[in-house]
Amino acid sequence: MSELTIVIALAISFSLVLLRLLIPRRHAHKDGSEIDLSIENTLPRHYRYLPQVRQALSAIDAKYLNEKASPAVARKAIQERRAITRHFLAGLLEDFSSLERLARTVAALSPAISREQETARLILGVKFRVLYVWVWLRLSTGHVPLGQIGQLTNQVGIFAARMEEAMVAVSALSAPELNT
Repeated sequence: MSELTIVIALAISFSLVLLRLLIPRRHAHKDGSEIDLSIENTLPRHYRYLPQVRQALSAIDAKYLNEKASPAVARKAIQERRAITRHFLAGLLEDFSSLERLARTVAALSPAISREQETARLILGVKFRVLYVWVWLRLSTGHVPLGQIGQLTNQVGIFAARMEEAMVAVSALSAPELNT
């Protein structure tokens, strides 16, 4: 195999991995029907575990492990904590994706949603996914991007707050129509 063939194969593989990370997964029940968009399924659930993830990845915790445990045990614990952090990141992506579905539903119900608001939501989604891929890649290479993990979590929180405001606005607009 020539060097060019290897480079092309690596580029295609890398692109496929990035594409897989950027496309949200659809969850389905065992019978094949999609999960409903009830409020319990659209509210973010995973972002609240950031303090535990931050503690598990902290330099102080790693130092403690290196002092108190054998090198093999410390290395294994750090690997497991990074795996848990990858699950946390997947949970953040799930939270963000469910908020996006809710945003599309609210936008469909609200005549007041403007093109600028939809563009802002789209840009927020792209920024989140680019940062998500960056954090995932850094974590996979052994780095501990605590600052960026905090940024991702913050973006989910901000998006959730915006969605709550939008839902209040839509219900306020529809309330007079319900009374007539």
